[in-house]
Amino acid sequence: MEILKKNIENKEDPRQDNSDKPQLFSKERRPRTANEHKDEWSFINDTAIRENIAYQMQYLEFQIHLYNDYQIYLTIESLMCKNIMTIIGGVIESALNNLVSSHIKDGGYLFDDRITFLQLIDDSHKFEIINNSLRDDFHELRKKRNLLHLSSISYKEHSAYTIEEANYYINTLNNFTSLMNRSTKYVKKKISQKTKWEREVYKYSQ
Repeated sequence: MEILKKNIENKEDPRQDNSDKPQLFSKERRPRTANEHKDEWSFINDTAIRENIAYQMQYLEFQIHLYNDYQIYLTIESLMCKNIMTIIGGVIESALNNLVSSHIKDGGYLFDDRITFLQLIDDSHKFEIINNSLRDDFHELRKKRNLLHLSSISYKEHSAYTIEEANYYINTLNNFTSLMNRSTKYVKKKISQKTKWEREVYKYSQ
């Protein structure tokens, strides 16, 4: 297998890297800038998380344009769909981590960084950050993201993941950002009765 080959024309301008190679996309088909994506995720109050989400969104957009503009099929198509769903899962988990941790801290509790993706989904629903539909979709997406671990897969991946699945979760991601951006301030439900996990966090913080 070949190794990656990179040509650096100007160390001061990384945008000139690999300029000796053909460009994949015309100007109008290039992914949007990270700043444009950051604006769409302005409801995330942690700068580092918002920036990293923006970079993942750029890469996701690149993957989508690559599939739409070039002939891709069979194994590569299936694994590209898996990659797209994995990217979306990582973005959603990161966003929920920020939203839930902000809610927990605003309530005067210590946020446990060891919280799982499953707990983040359930807590974001309990705090009325997401609705029933997104909760259910996120749980299914979480299962797809767990397929990143090859040792847990017993089937052949060459045709396991479909365009229909990938498109469903692209639309789920769009629905999530639309919901968050429609609300200038998402509803924060007061913690009136602590769950077992919250009691453990509270006890740990004392």
